[in-house]
Amino acid sequence: MSGESPPRTGTDRRTFLKTVGITIGVASYGSTVSVAGDGTGGRENGWNGPRSGPGRAGATGDSGPAPFPTLDWKMDLDGGMYHVEPVVADDVVYLAATTNNTPGERSGYLGAYDIETGDRRWKRTDVFSPKTPATDGERLYFSTHTSEEADGDGLYALDAESGATTWKRTDHDVWSPPVVAGDRLFTSNRDGTYAFDRENGEIVWKTNGVSGLAKDVGDALSYADETVFVSDGNALDATDGSVKWRTSQDDATLGTPATNGEMVYYTQTDYIAADDTTVKIEARSSDTGEVEWTYESEGDNRWDGRPAITDSHVFFVDLDAESTLRALDADSGETEWETELQGRFLSSPVVGDETVYLGSRYAPKSNPAVGSGLVHAVDSATGDLRWSCLLDNDGLETSPEDAPAAGEPVVTDGKLYAVTYPANATLDYKYTYYSNFFVLGPCDRRPDGDERLPSDDPDGGDDFPPLDVCIDVVSNLDLDSLDVGDIVRLAASCSTGRELEFAWDIDGDGQYEESGSVVSATIPTCGSLTVELKVTDANGATDTASVRLSTN
Repeated sequence: MSGESPPRTGTDRRTFLKTVGITIGVASYGSTVSVAGDGTGGRENGWNGPRSGPGRAGATGDSGPAPFPTLDWKMDLDGGMYHVEPVVADDVVYLAATTNNTPGERSGYLGAYDIETGDRRWKRTDVFSPKTPATDGERLYFSTHTSEEADGDGLYALDAESGATTWKRTDHDVWSPPVVAGDRLFTSNRDGTYAFDRENGEIVWKTNGVSGLAKDVGDALSYADETVFVSDGNALDATDGSVKWRTSQDDATLGTPATNGEMVYYTQTDYIAADDTTVKIEARSSDTGEVEWTYESEGDNRWDGRPAITDSHVFFVDLDAESTLRALDADSGETEWETELQGRFLSSPVVGDETVYLGSRYAPKSNPAVGSGLVHAVDSATGDLRWSCLLDNDGLETSPEDAPAAGEPVVTDGKLYAVTYPANATLDYKYTYYSNFFVLGPCDRRPDGDERLPSDDPDGGDDFPPLDVCIDVVSNLDLDSLDVGDIVRLAASCSTGRELEFAWDIDGDGQYEESGSVVSATIPTCGSLTVELKVTDANGATDTASVRLSTN
């Protein structure tokens, strides 16, 4: 080894170590080990309808931006999409907005936009307050919000390429958002549940008295394996509408159903129940309707969203004392992990490629009107925060009173799509203004200062210092004459960032066995040993560095 004396500064020390056989390698940001285990149960790629796909599970086989997000484009909606999702198919994003929800004067539009540029392809402004559409690639199917005073409410099918009306049904004013499966379209109104021919809108079958519109709840149907699940506790044969099974009359309104094929999960929140402080999830066998497990929140949980369902987990939000994302085992209902997240008004979660995404709001308590939408990405297997990203409002109109929150994000093909709305507004009409739309694409660098949370303090603070990983040798041994069996002390205290967490692999087996800022490693008997350090900061950013220990 060289006879030089080791420098004392971190940067110079790293340069020195490279010349004496202790080699440091710094990996790119985001180089974390992936943990498998949250398959989407064969669900379709893309985001083609409410909660994406007929199962309504809030999961897709596609991925969002990785390892980090960056803004692709944004626009002012000139309307509102409160509780309405963007829909993405092929190279087009479809946006359904409400511009006036005054009784008798409802209005809105459905538009198609290029996913790369935001250029408008077509826009229909003659449809009443449209709900989230579903698409089969050829047509868009959607229902409108209830407005008994206005003519024209109903169920519509538009040509996906041109926006022209293919067919419509206005014989009822209230329809649940439709499910597209095969050559059929499934939906319900107050009279019953229907199967339509999706090409012409003709009735294939109708089951009277079975309705997914209990208490006028939307998203009331889901579908899997030739079965239509309805929120009133009925499971219908998708071929003819006959009842496969039904729950007892005591469970007449179970909640909005979502299925991964093995089980169907019913969720009740204040959206359909009078108790606005309880979230209840009930898992039933999709074959028999028998209850497998039930979860009910213990404290006051005012979350009003929908869970995301994968083969392994059920993800939902707890808004008790903190904002917490919780993961239940999909088979047993046992809590597997929970992660506190910054911000309030957490949206429904969605899952793509082993990552859970959900929207929120950042606003300092000192000035709640100032803030922005916030999107979190969380590892679905471990609950570790991967990144958080603020949505830049610059150049867009926002409410002067209520800071925006990000609604339910959707992900597909490496991008994330999110709509903001004025959080904390108490009047419904406010949700038809001040909404904006954001598209995030993938990026190799972590979000910069304008996109990161100002601090872990909800009252505000300085930006996080940049994460910079450093390994320092603090042993008293002479580094130019290391012998087999010598113990070398390694320190990570020269690393920079906020609230750093350290994990060390000190035996080269790929597992992080040690934590803390200082560890000890032993010079191996033969060859060399690579010790790796992984550091995570308070914003969820992760980076690694390594040293090679040898007698050479």
